[in-house]
Amino acid sequence: MKRLLLVFITVLFLHGCASSLKLDPYALDGQKEIYQEGVESIISPKKSLVAIRPAESIYSSGNRPKIVITVLNGTDEPFNFSTENVQVFVDDNPHKVFTYDELVAEVKRQQAFGAFMAALNGISQSMNAANAGHAYSSGSINTYAYDNYGNSVYGYGTYTEHTYDPMAVQQAQAAASAQTIAYMQLVNNQAEQSLSSLKTMMLKKTTVFPQAWHGGYVAMEKIPDISQNHTIKVVVSILDEKHTFLLNQLKIDN
Repeated sequence: MKRLLLVFITVLFLHGCASSLKLDPYALDGQKEIYQEGVESIISPKKSLVAIRPAESIYSSGNRPKIVITVLNGTDEPFNFSTENVQVFVDDNPHKVFTYDELVAEVKRQQAFGAFMAALNGISQSMNAANAGHAYSSGSINTYAYDNYGNSVYGYGTYTEHTYDPMAVQQAQAAASAQTIAYMQLVNNQAEQSLSSLKTMMLKKTTVFPQAWHGGYVAMEKIPDISQNHTIKVVVSILDEKHTFLLNQLKIDN
C-alpha cells in the first residue's frame, strides 16, 4: 500500500514519457516567421496582430500539446480574449481546447483523490500500528521427575506466550500519523505548484485595450494515433477577423 501510494502521488501530477513529438509551425500567405526563445513563431498581421508558437518544439506524447498565443489589439476598441477565441482542428476535425478553469478543476480533483489515497494508507498503517504491541511466542518443554515408586518419568509439552508493549503501539501509531501527514503534504505541495504554474502561464480571459498586448499558454487534448503525422489548424478569432495557423505534429523517435 505504501509503495502504491508513492507511485500514485508521483504520477498524479506528472505524465509518463512514451515518445517524443515535434510541433512544427509554418507560415501561410501574409504571415511572417520569426524566432522567440529559440522556438519558431508565426506572426499574422491584420488589424490586430496575432503570434503563435509551440510551448516546446519537442514534447512527450505523455503530455498535452501546448501553444503560446499572443495578441496585439490594433483596433480602436477593447475586446475580451481567452480560449473562447481559439479553435483547434486536427486533420480538419474539431479538437478539445482546455480553459483555464477546466485545468484548475482537474488539478483540484487530482488533489482530492491524492488526499483520499493518503488517508486510505493512513487507515491501513493505523491498523497495523494497533497490533504492533502484541508479541506471540511458542516452544516446547521437556520435564524430568520421579513417580511414587522412584522411577524416572520424562514428559514433553508445548507452550504459547503473549506479551503486550503499549510503548511499541504508541511509537508505531506516531510513525503512521507522521507518514500520513507527510503524504498529505506532498499531495498538497504538488497541487499548489501545479496551480501556481497554471496561474502564471495559462491564457486567462482578459480585456485587451487598444494597442495593448496579451497572451499565454493554451493546452489542447492529446492527439490520438501518434504513429502518424498530423496537421493542426489553429483559428484565432478577434472581433470580425480570423487568424489561421498551421502546425505539423511529427513523431521524431520510435
